[in-house]
Amino acid sequence: MLGFWLSAYARLIRTRPLYVVVLAPGPETVAAREAGRGKTGYGAHWSVAELDRVLRAETPRIGLWLDTSELSVGETVEAILAQRQRARVA
Repeated sequence: MLGFWLSAYARLIRTRPLYVVVLAPGPETVAAREAGRGKTGYGAHWSVAELDRVLRAETPRIGLWLDTSELSVGETVEAILAQRQRARVA
């Protein structure tokens, strides 16, 4: 969820407690990861740079935001669990 959609979607969820975690690796990391995949999530409609701009400039800073550029999957999970109280929004 990007932009205002993040808050709008979070308001629709009635389960409590509610946690929001935003994984926000840098655009260079996203581009490198994308290049190594067999499919693409970016292209004609959205570039990595444009999605990164929307994420950082237009998305409300709710929950836990993690720069996962240098983290493995396991390290990301550990960081989320260690900081889960910062992720709680409701």
